Amino acid sequence: MRRDANLIGRKVAKLRYQQELTQDMLVARMQVLQCNITRAVLSNIELQKYVATDKHVYFLAKALKVEIAELFRP
Repeated sequence: MRRDANLIGRKVAKLRYQQELTQDMLVARMQVLQCNITRAVLSNIELQKYVATDKHVYFLAKALKVEIAELFRP
């Protein structure tokens, strides 16, 4: 599997950790926002094995309460 399939994975994991959220908790937030995502997909996004779609980026930013641009900052 590729380990460079997206640019945001490491930042998502970092923000999630800083907010003391488990993957399950973040997935639950996203599902409440009507984003159909599983913990396995989130895990693969964080590990940069899975391409994050524009919908994923949008809902991850909303669920983490950050601007979309923040997901792309190192």
